[in-house]
Amino acid sequence: MKHIIVESLYKIYSGIVETVALENINEKFEKGEVVAIAGPSGSGKTSLLTCLGGVLRPTSGKILVNGVDITKLSDDELVTYRRDKVGLIYQDFNLINQFTIYENVALPLLIADKKSAFIKERVGLILESLDITRYKKTYPHYLSGGEQQRVAIAVALANDPQIILADEPTGNLDIESRERILNLLINKTREHQKTLIIATHDPFILKKVNRIVQLAKADGE
Repeated sequence: MKHIIVESLYKIYSGIVETVALENINEKFEKGEVVAIAGPSGSGKTSLLTCLGGVLRPTSGKILVNGVDITKLSDDELVTYRRDKVGLIYQDFNLINQFTIYENVALPLLIADKKSAFIKERVGLILESLDITRYKKTYPHYLSGGEQQRVAIAVALANDPQIILADEPTGNLDIESRERILNLLINKTREHQKTLIIATHDPFILKKVNRIVQLAKADGE
C-alpha cells in the first residue's frame, strides 16, 4: 500500500476574485521516499503541503494516508492526525516567542501526554542532533534566522512523525548547516521508512531527492 495517495485534489481560495491554488493534483508517495515539490511562486507548493498535513482542507479531492481519507476527518480527528503522524517545518518558523527553545520543542510531546522523563531525553537528543543544545534556555527572538530554522525543524521532529513536510527548510541556513540538516532529514526518512516531502527552489535539495514533482500555476500563467 502507498503511504500517501492524492487524487483529483483542488484548492480554490474564495474572495473578490477566486484563486485556484491546486488543480487536479494526482500523486503517490512511498514510505522511505524523499520528494521535492518544485514550481514557480504561486504554483501551490505550500497549499499542497498544508493540505497533506491536515492544516488546510482542500476544496475537493482525496488524500489517502495509509488508506484513510483525511479530507473526511472531523476537526478533532485532524488534530490527532497532525499530532501523531505529521511534522510540519514552516518557512516562517512558527515558534512561540514566549517559550524557550526547550519549551518549544517539548510542547508537541506535552500535548501528546508523554512522560516528563521521556520528554527530557527526547528533547535533549533532538537539540543535540541539530547542534542547538546551547540555546535551550534562550527565547526565539534572540536567535538568528538560521538558528530559528533549526529550532523549527526540532519542533517538527519531536513526536517522531511518519510524514515530514518541509516548506523551504534550508532557506535561512548557511551552506554547512544546510548540508548537515538535509542529510539528517533524509537519513531519518530512509532508515525509519518515513515520507519526506519538501517544497523548495534550492538546487542543492533537488539533487538529493528521489524525485521531483513539478507544479505549474493552476491558472496557466
